[in-house]
Amino acid sequence: MLNWANYVDPGVLQDFERDTGIKVDYSEFHSAAELDTALAAGQRFDVIVPSDFQLDQLIDQQRLVELDLNRLPNRSQVSSELLARITARSRADRFVAPYMWGTVGLVVNEELASRLLQKPVANSWSVLFDPASANKLKSCGATLGSVPEQALSLFLNYKGRSLQNQNARVVQKAAHELDALDLPLWTGSFSSFIADLAEGRICAAITWNGIAATANTKGNLRYSIPQEGGLVFIDSFAIPRNAPNQAAAYRFIDYMLRPANAARNAKATHFTPSLDLEQPSNQKLLSERTPLSSDEKRRLFLPERFSTEQRQAIGKVWPPLSSAAHE
Repeated sequence: MLNWANYVDPGVLQDFERDTGIKVDYSEFHSAAELDTALAAGQRFDVIVPSDFQLDQLIDQQRLVELDLNRLPNRSQVSSELLARITARSRADRFVAPYMWGTVGLVVNEELASRLLQKPVANSWSVLFDPASANKLKSCGATLGSVPEQALSLFLNYKGRSLQNQNARVVQKAAHELDALDLPLWTGSFSSFIADLAEGRICAAITWNGIAATANTKGNLRYSIPQEGGLVFIDSFAIPRNAPNQAAAYRFIDYMLRPANAARNAKATHFTPSLDLEQPSNQKLLSERTPLSSDEKRRLFLPERFSTEQRQAIGKVWPPLSSAAHE
């Protein structure tokens, strides 16, 4: 299996091995590009966990098995709302079983950031995307996060733009403006990112809600969906076409979708499982969770797909999102 780093309860893996007799060869990746590279190189995995923005390309390239849902009875536990969102990605519901979901928003160390900004930290992407603010926060480790697609999608939304119906030149200009902020992308491990947030070496960043929650051990971090909006992400189980052990893959995915196991993984990672939380039995498993408000939900959107032409244009001014890294 190839999964995002720090994205499972090790005890659930151990229980799967004990209950089924199947040994899990477990590997991790830290960026979407790492998964893309591994698959392009022909590496073989039984189960992978791509993010929603990767699904269009994986399906176009015919890298995924169309799932036999009769072999995944616990997929009936998955939220219909998540499946509807996934369906918008090249009918990806045929190829994946949602695992976890969450939000991408703004995390700030209010004490550090407000000291440099000399004012309270607004619930706005201007904290990172306004050039004057970005310049002040460089010295305290502000970062655009680790996913260039997310950073540029949020920046475009902040500017009141959308990828849809935008020619490559307009998107290239936005990428140039983002690059001009001179804020770095995070290229290290999730563990070091969490540690730097917790210890005050990063004062503001684009990140996932679960990462922010994990880092907030001292209670000095604020995570929010800024007023301009944030991203919703969905990470899903999928079986590559070249998977050597498809039967084991189906058993693993169905085991992970059991409500009790999904809840254990959610508690270990601070993300939200794909469970249908309208079902009372599932609600009890996660009774301590604070749900998103209707206003927060309204401000969330799935990142749009960058076309090949847009990626090529962006790559000329902002190499992190070049077409070469995703083909």
